Amino acid sequence: MLGAKTVARAKINLFLQVKERRDDGYHNIKSIMQTLELSDELYFRRTDGASDKVVIRCNDAGVPPTGDNLVSRAIDAFEEHTRVMGVDGVDVTINKRIPVGAGLGGGSADAAAALLAMNHIYELDMPMKTLMDISARIGSDVPFCLSGGTALATGRGELIQQLDSLPPLQVILASTGDEVSTGEVYKRFDALVEQGRIGPSDELDEPLDALLRGIEKHEFDVIYPALRNNLESATIATDKVEEFKDSAIRAGAVTAMMTGSGSTVFALVTGMEQAAQVAWELEKAAPVTIITSFAGKGAEIVA
Repeated sequence: MLGAKTVARAKINLFLQVKERRDDGYHNIKSIMQTLELSDELYFRRTDGASDKVVIRCNDAGVPPTGDNLVSRAIDAFEEHTRVMGVDGVDVTINKRIPVGAGLGGGSADAAAALLAMNHIYELDMPMKTLMDISARIGSDVPFCLSGGTALATGRGELIQQLDSLPPLQVILASTGDEVSTGEVYKRFDALVEQGRIGPSDELDEPLDALLRGIEKHEFDVIYPALRNNLESATIATDKVEEFKDSAIRAGAVTAMMTGSGSTVFALVTGMEQAAQVAWELEKAAPVTIITSFAGKGAEIVA
């Protein structure tokens, strides 16, 4: 194969319980994650490698260049595992639609798409388990962005347990448009915990159990009150997050919460008419507003 076109789907955290900091610098977490139809498109082309091994072009200047990019790291991890590229190179074009540094997993989704594309281009037919193992070495969210759907993520986020699908709700995303450093948010979180300004993480055990039971029994009316994210208190955009959440609820959203390390807020509604109403209200305050919906899968090859 000479090339591949892929779709890389965004994610939201319907539940995020950040726990203790580990010796390797990461935190243990428990998170219910959900992929969205909002996606980047990535085009991969195998080359002779005469100029550079990996060349990445993107329509968004906020995407890190080759070397610092998760797509580049994914290609390096793929080659380290397979040793099939030889003198070949690869050109990658990213059509970026997922906001950068917004807690939506755009970089991780692109990395997941890169693994699928390389497996396809070199016709290796590696099983999903092998790709998942490689993806865990690239970034904590990459395994989920590869598998997609609805899942419980544990460890530092790389251990994935698939869950029953949720109803196809409409999702409205509201963002400040500012890129947020995940590392800085976690540092703020640790400082707030030390100061006693964030309660023990085990306070979220009961809501998580309720959420998992609701998903298992398809009792969706008990799910939405159980959504939590204990990183919300550590975001640098606390005022905006609260403003977006309040606006969404007033406009009729079932629930609204910050995803990941922020600062994007997602609001859930059951229909397109409600989605338009909530988006119209959020547009008054949020520089970036997007309507999308739940997706039942992660990254995929489309051509």
